[in-house]
Amino acid sequence: MIEMRNLYKSFIQGNNKQKVLKNINLKVEKNDFITIMGPSGGGKSTLLYTLALLSEPNSGDILFNNKIVNFKNDKEIEKLRRKNIGLIFQNHNLISCLTALENIIIAIDSKETYKEKKEKAEYFLRKVGLYEKRNVISTALSGGEAQRVAVVRALINNPKIIFCDEPTGALDSANGKKVISLLLNLRKEIGCALVIVTHDKEIGRLGEKRFLLKDGVINEVV
Repeated sequence: MIEMRNLYKSFIQGNNKQKVLKNINLKVEKNDFITIMGPSGGGKSTLLYTLALLSEPNSGDILFNNKIVNFKNDKEIEKLRRKNIGLIFQNHNLISCLTALENIIIAIDSKETYKEKKEKAEYFLRKVGLYEKRNVISTALSGGEAQRVAVVRALINNPKIIFCDEPTGALDSANGKKVISLLLNLRKEIGCALVIVTHDKEIGRLGEKRFLLKDGVINEVV
């Protein structure tokens, strides 16, 4: 489905060029559940953002359905992301002035009526145990509740792939486990691939395919 081939990514810091990703070859197939572990600063987030088409590699290719992605074509990139990719970050990034329900409704990318969008959003809020808080302003939600809303927001358009950047990093252990459990269950319901980058070994072990990224180099853990 989506693949990195011989990919390199660097950043300029002052007069120095820092190589963050080195000759990355990674393929995400339909319905894969992949975890990518590694120490902080090892390039995990850079890898995720590049794979999610948010950042252009310096060299190498990203292929989607065997077609090379053209990063010079902004419309193509935006269309690929909108139709295929869901994102969950360490911080929920909800719009502070909107309710839990409104944060989901505005993310729905379809020509459905408002009533249909509302019913769809409420269905998933029930799934994550937040229907009773659907009209609560996002700033009044707890961290765990807000991240559950973020999970629904990422899944609401039935993406083919969900990318998660330390999705439990800002949560305590109990809420973190709840978010991961909900994410795994909903992912099976809609039928999509899931890629999680994390330094949490407990989460990392859950992956059906597990990788270690260290010093910009990725290797599968068997």
